[in-house]
Amino acid sequence: MRAGTRLTGWATVLVGYATALLAVLPYGTVSFAEQPPKRHLLWMMGATAVCALCWILASLVTRARRRAALRREAARRRAARGRAARRRASRRSYAAWPEPPRSRALSWVLGLGLALTSAAALSQAVGPDGAHGRWLAEVNRAGGRTHQLTVAKVIGTPQSTGAAQRNVEEFSSTIVVTVPFDSGPRQVTVDGVRTQGELEQGRSIKLLYAPSRPDLGVRPAGDDDLSSTVGRVVVRPVIWILSLVAGLSTAVAMHRREAGVARARRFEPWVHLPAAVFLAGGAALAVPLLTGFPDTATGWGLAAGAAAGPWLALAWVVRTS
Repeated sequence: MRAGTRLTGWATVLVGYATALLAVLPYGTVSFAEQPPKRHLLWMMGATAVCALCWILASLVTRARRRAALRREAARRRAARGRAARRRASRRSYAAWPEPPRSRALSWVLGLGLALTSAAALSQAVGPDGAHGRWLAEVNRAGGRTHQLTVAKVIGTPQSTGAAQRNVEEFSSTIVVTVPFDSGPRQVTVDGVRTQGELEQGRSIKLLYAPSRPDLGVRPAGDDDLSSTVGRVVVRPVIWILSLVAGLSTAVAMHRREAGVARARRFEPWVHLPAAVFLAGGAALAVPLLTGFPDTATGWGLAAGAAAGPWLALAWVVRTS
């Protein structure tokens, strides 16, 4: 059964790696990974959990068989000895477990994997969120894209936003445009159109909408989601850099404690079950980010909690093993 624990253990690691790698793909890399619901990640997380359960079951079977063999061996020894020896051996005693095999590769795989898992959790908070994120997801699913339309009318007076670019003041305007939906052209009012300089009738402007879904409306093509813009440009690279540093540091520390890593490969309920609870808790916190669009603060709070799960599990294993 040792082959069974080794097979299920490595399956858990490899499927977990594949899940984390899919989760850290930059926004827009692959179409199916862009916006919730990210069913592919939910399926991969489920597959990882199934592999982990198989490892636990295989470990329990191996553990039970090992204990049964030790009890039989102890019974044979008691039967071969005299009555006095039998009394001394009346207390249960088991031979030491065989020394677990060491693996240098495992130290690096686990160290980098912990950091990669945390990076995957934090990456789920990067991108459009809240009501704007939900709208973008619906427009994308309906085949929406950016279109160049002509301003039919400017309602009221454009308001200065206080920002400027290249010494040109930015204005926010409410406009009316004629949108060629599939069901026929319609005049639509669009609020909050930001432009460099005052917007005038007849000017061309980029707007985002789905031609097949007039009910979704029309919005400016510019990304007005601060979490999405700052996340892609600043936060995501910082996540990658910090995760790489943390992963290399953890892998080096594990490499220096190969004996401890080898012992941790053997399933012990008081060690691995609480660690599994930490990991499962982190995964549960990530689910709302994979299925919906929490607001920015809630999303980052969930992501931080999910990212802490692997490190809490590691801390528990180090303390108890």
